[in-house]
Amino acid sequence: MENLYQKAITEKNKYVDQLLLLDDVHTVAVGHKQTDDIMTKIPAIVIFTTKKKRMEDIPENQRIPKTINGVPTDIVELPKFKNSQSEEAIDIPNRRKYRPIPGGAEIYMPSSPFTGGYCTLGMFAHSTRPSDSAQTIYLLSCAHCFYRPDQVIFQPESNDPIDRIAYATRFVNSTHVDGGIAELLDNDLAAPCEIIGIGSPLGTYDVSVANLGELVVKSGRTTGTTVGAIAYLNADADDKKDQIIIIDQNNVTFSDHGDSGSVVLMDQGPQRHKVIGLLWGGALQYTILSPIRDVLNELEISLIFAKPT
Repeated sequence: MENLYQKAITEKNKYVDQLLLLDDVHTVAVGHKQTDDIMTKIPAIVIFTTKKKRMEDIPENQRIPKTINGVPTDIVELPKFKNSQSEEAIDIPNRRKYRPIPGGAEIYMPSSPFTGGYCTLGMFAHSTRPSDSAQTIYLLSCAHCFYRPDQVIFQPESNDPIDRIAYATRFVNSTHVDGGIAELLDNDLAAPCEIIGIGSPLGTYDVSVANLGELVVKSGRTTGTTVGAIAYLNADADDKKDQIIIIDQNNVTFSDHGDSGSVVLMDQGPQRHKVIGLLWGGALQYTILSPIRDVLNELEISLIFAKPT
């Protein structure tokens, strides 16, 4: 089965640019094929389109083939992925004021026109750049949450100077990562080994096809602590490549506007509470995230975890 998935990944990578040029196609990934709304165990190249059409209504040069070099295709109708940002929420723990501040807490950037001001503090990190102090603590969130390099960050929503906690330090919005860090005004502001509703993160984990269907968890500013499942991998969505896609479980929304910056962790098995990615967007029942290894490499950071006892 692993070889079949690898073939699907190889063929997807060969043809993804051509597939993304087709009308209404916005994302191409690898996962299990769905038949009559039932998820099978058949590896497939999954094509996301904003509108499914009858075959006779599609010009021949715009048709998605049923197979690509022997690999089945699957078509999913879904709006384009958008940044998960800037929306009001009910009164959940993540929106409260915390001192010290755990991961999952609301952060507010009052001058940001792109986010409406609200995002999520995923967790905390140190810089791995030799020129930076190894002791300084940074909060991790998304690049699109920071309007400018010196963006002031409050926790929670506030315009009171006493609630200023950090200033944006650097961010990366590349083909693989939407991530940013902000230096805390004081290290004592952080509860670096705690995420609201989850507890202590226990490391990082690189997901593979063997993890398709497994449960994950996140804690975000708008929807709080929620559980989803790994649906698709190696997803190329517009300007991002090799992303991870999560699907809602039990009719509970996994993420919504304002949850950008949340870290996503495994929720079962031997890798439970290990971080797999950084959430940056979603559409309907799907959430998209940058793999954590790419986030760490491109931002030049290491996440802060509790020391083993």
